[in-house]
Amino acid sequence: MNDIIIKYLQGDASENEKQIILNWLKTGEANKKTFSEIRDRWLAAGATPVTAPGYVEQAFARFTAQVGEQDRKRKQLRNSYYMKVAASVAILLICSLGSYFAGQKHFFSPSSSKQLVMNRAIMGKDSKGAVTLPDGTTVWLNANSVLVYPEHFQAGKRHVQLEGEGYFEVMRNEKAPFLVETDGMVVNVLGTHFNVSNYKGKETVETTLVSGKVEVFLPGLDKSIILKPNQKISCNRRNGAYKLDDVDASDYIIWIGDKLVCTNEKLSTVLHKMKHWYNMDVECTNGVLLDQRLSLTIRKESPEEILKLLALISPIRYTIEKDKIIISPK
Repeated sequence: MNDIIIKYLQGDASENEKQIILNWLKTGEANKKTFSEIRDRWLAAGATPVTAPGYVEQAFARFTAQVGEQDRKRKQLRNSYYMKVAASVAILLICSLGSYFAGQKHFFSPSSSKQLVMNRAIMGKDSKGAVTLPDGTTVWLNANSVLVYPEHFQAGKRHVQLEGEGYFEVMRNEKAPFLVETDGMVVNVLGTHFNVSNYKGKETVETTLVSGKVEVFLPGLDKSIILKPNQKISCNRRNGAYKLDDVDASDYIIWIGDKLVCTNEKLSTVLHKMKHWYNMDVECTNGVLLDQRLSLTIRKESPEEILKLLALISPIRYTIEKDKIIISPK
């Protein structure tokens, strides 16, 4: 398994090997401890800047050597140890960045000359998983998402940067506000549950509040906007226009589950859930029988695979245009 994990970290693992790791890592709470151990091992391997010649090769060589030494010392714990090497197919790379964050409100102190060791959690196209931050905050990352956060939060400051989609359960600390920066808004919280969607291909960046209270800063606005539970704020990246909507926040965190189960539900409900599961728009033309009831379970199937199934059991046709699904009657 060690060889497969190293191959995955190096980007050389096959789809079958990735699936083996995925199935192996579904061990519940044990995954949370994984991140701390990975961080420690990467740090022990050295915090050389990633721009240095041969950094990646040297880091992997040191990491592999350390894993091998640990294996020789604790043969009887080999299996339990290797299960902690990676979690939810996340890649954690440690790199030294001087002023990686440069938020519009200067939350990320670009003037600081002190280098911070930063962690980068990356989810691939078909992967999603959870990351535990140094303060105990848990972040679920959706597919094609990147979270950058410091190895240790500075006193009174908890700053992270998100590209893609993340659901945050923030550990409350009134003395250290938690700030999430995207390229279209900054979210400030003390302790709450909320979802942020910041995909580069999308025209808008969104924050949806599940519980608690968050403060949102937008470009060009002198004052912040306070969200209440079951509210979503959307901001257009190009012109800065924004709108505040009342929503069912639970819809926006459907994707954090291992599977989506629909039991004897209307086609309209299934399509609504698929919209949030796949983060795609769904449009139905006139004549679609939305009251038809059906049951299905979605795990890691692509939208195309599920729509093919629906077309077999329902009188519908479908087309996919980028991030939009169009349903029409058969």
